[in-house]
Amino acid sequence: MCFSPEADFAAGVVVAGVGVETLRRVRSRRELIVGALPLLFGIHQLVEGFIWLGLRGQVSQGLGDAAKGVYIVYAHAVLPAIVPFGFLLLEPDRRRSRLMWPMACLGLLLGIYLLRQVTAYPVGAQERARCIDYTTHTPNDALIASLYVLATCGPALVSSRRYLRWFGLVSLVGVITTALVRVDELTSLWCLYVAMVSVLILEHFRRQRSYESP
Repeated sequence: MCFSPEADFAAGVVVAGVGVETLRRVRSRRELIVGALPLLFGIHQLVEGFIWLGLRGQVSQGLGDAAKGVYIVYAHAVLPAIVPFGFLLLEPDRRRSRLMWPMACLGLLLGIYLLRQVTAYPVGAQERARCIDYTTHTPNDALIASLYVLATCGPALVSSRRYLRWFGLVSLVGVITTALVRVDELTSLWCLYVAMVSVLILEHFRRQRSYESP
């Protein structure tokens, strides 16, 4: 598949549709963060479409730079802060939730740290081999990336909910594969990959609601 603004816009529309359907199945505030993830992933891909257009001079530089800022802040700072807490709020098993707490705290601290890194220093973006290569001023890339994966995938992997565990496993496999094959484009490719597999979150809520039906 060749990646392009058209691919991002198409993926964004499809995943956003999944997100709307997922939110329709949310029944409590504790479910809201995880229930909103597919829609947020879809919007995230739509934003990247405007980054492509900005790099190609098809929209104003101001719009392209704004899209880049939103995309990077969400990917680097917002996701690690909200994802582990979302899975923690959904977990009914106390033993498993105790395992999630350290990862949730790690994600919050990591999100705060990365928010400073991507707002206090310039962020670069350039088209390379049909992907977008984002560059930030974050030191110790390997360590930060490992902590990021632990915070965003770890809570799902220890969840007592089958489809949420699958989401964590598939996301983990995706990030490892992407890092091995296209490490320079990790942010762009993994975010697209996670967006597409967020259908597993919809399946979790679909099954959850069917179990609750009389």
